[in-house]
Amino acid sequence: MVFAFFAPKSFAAQSTADRVIEIAFKYSDSPYVYGGTSPSGFDCSGYTQYIFNEVGIDLHRTSRSQYSNGYAVSRSELQKGDLLFFNYYDGGPIGHVGIYIGNNKMISAENERDDVTVASIAPNRYWGERMVGARRVIKEEVQAESKDESLPAGHYHDVPNNYWAQNEIEYMSKQGIVNGYDGDYFKPGKDVTRGEVAKMMTSALDLSPSSNNHFSDDNGHWAEKYINAVADAGYITGYGDGTFKPDQAITRAEISALFKRSFNLQGAEGNFEDVPTDHWAYDEVRALVANDISTGYDGNVFKPYKDTTRAEFTVFLYRAIN
Repeated sequence: MVFAFFAPKSFAAQSTADRVIEIAFKYSDSPYVYGGTSPSGFDCSGYTQYIFNEVGIDLHRTSRSQYSNGYAVSRSELQKGDLLFFNYYDGGPIGHVGIYIGNNKMISAENERDDVTVASIAPNRYWGERMVGARRVIKEEVQAESKDESLPAGHYHDVPNNYWAQNEIEYMSKQGIVNGYDGDYFKPGKDVTRGEVAKMMTSALDLSPSSNNHFSDDNGHWAEKYINAVADAGYITGYGDGTFKPDQAITRAEISALFKRSFNLQGAEGNFEDVPTDHWAYDEVRALVANDISTGYDGNVFKPYKDTTRAEFTVFLYRAIN
């Protein structure tokens, strides 16, 4: 398989993402081997682990564990070099990982038939329909001279006045409940993490940051004291293995449960095809809808396992406290 359109470049003039992609194509002739971690044979996560190691970035070994590397980004914010994750059936575990190369395409060690190959992740294609998330493990490379002028409180360079959530983002920012990143950027389309949610909830509910440790994986994390605060109040819980996963994106079902406990939501509206009566968040989703905090999607679905963006969560929280 030849990819002639990727001409060799000097690493010194390349971004880390460009280096990752060039290295990925360098090993595009390697065969697929289940459990393989070297150019003599790769499986999907062995391929990504090997490539990123070449640029000094350590990844976990399996596709499922690599889903905890870096931080979550939404499909709309994909950049070259992001890791893409897939399952083989709706609601199933993560079973495949690839590297985004731009233009709705990825490169991955796919299977014994195709080996390392480029595939489309367009929504109507095989992998596009099975994509469950993306993670950014490459640190943003910012030009020192490209410094933006500061904006008024509550305003951000990437949230224009006609943006659908501009009013809520401005209000919540001025209240000190949400904030942006250096250079006055809010990154509204970036998936909000469980750690970020804990920080926003601590501010919104006027909780006191706490040193009471509740989970095994947040010690030393920047959001540790906020996670503890919301856990002290009984509003958040972790997972069965004692972890909280502070850098993992939060889902719509998890938000429903969090808000029902935190704001004592009452009422029940909405019957969604993908939230049956035996779904663990059935009552919580219906309470969220009954209080006009969220609605479903076309086709009478709620998408309980869909990750939530920073803009979406800001709007949900705004509606809950107003």
